[in-house]
Amino acid sequence: MQTQSILMRIFGPKHSSERERGFQIVRQASGQSRFNAKGVSILAALVIISNAITFHIFKGKATSSAPVETESLFLLDEASLHVHDVDLFEQKVRLVSETLAIPPEWLMAVMYSESKINPSAVNHRGSGATGLIQFMVPTVKELNVRLGTKYYMSDIRTMSAHSQLDLVFEYLQQVRERYGEYDSLTELYLAILFPKALGQESCYVMYAKPSKTYHLNRGLDEDKDGRVTVSDIEKRMKRLFAKAYMIDKPSRFF
Repeated sequence: MQTQSILMRIFGPKHSSERERGFQIVRQASGQSRFNAKGVSILAALVIISNAITFHIFKGKATSSAPVETESLFLLDEASLHVHDVDLFEQKVRLVSETLAIPPEWLMAVMYSESKINPSAVNHRGSGATGLIQFMVPTVKELNVRLGTKYYMSDIRTMSAHSQLDLVFEYLQQVRERYGEYDSLTELYLAILFPKALGQESCYVMYAKPSKTYHLNRGLDEDKDGRVTVSDIEKRMKRLFAKAYMIDKPSRFF
């Protein structure tokens, strides 16, 4: 029984599966013949070695217990101006991004571009768009059909950022199903701005003078030539969100 007691101390408590196998070894050993003196000596040596290894492992952990600083999520400080529970919001952003197979920095960038990451933001130029990615009335109607809900624009404005991320995901997932995967920050932004531009050449025109839509989106005309093209959006994303723009899609998503 002393042998059994020593082995149980080596292999440790039952909550670890590996250590549970240690208890199985003990049970098997207890039914076998008694150890001879040589076996006991070997066992004692094993105990000493085990204790020495354990000491060094925990000593190493103790000397390196200083907290490791992790870099904050891109634009999270800006989001904190409008988001109550920043930690919960960050977790949701990362989850949504993982599900959409995109870097979370891309999602933060497009939400900042549209609303400064303010879930109650409203477009004051006349479009009536609202929310994190500036949902339009037709978009909300489509989402209601997709989700079986009855949201109104007023409902979107009063949602928390965390809850509204569910609708952001559903919208982007819907566009993804229609047009394919998002392979760049520019493509993710086009999915919000003008999905039909996805897969088009850089010279593709989305808005042009003198249309009302151009007037509403003239701030996107990087070249100031009276047209908003895919190239303009590419330049804008690179200029405003250089860090997110330079992040490639992780290889695990290909």
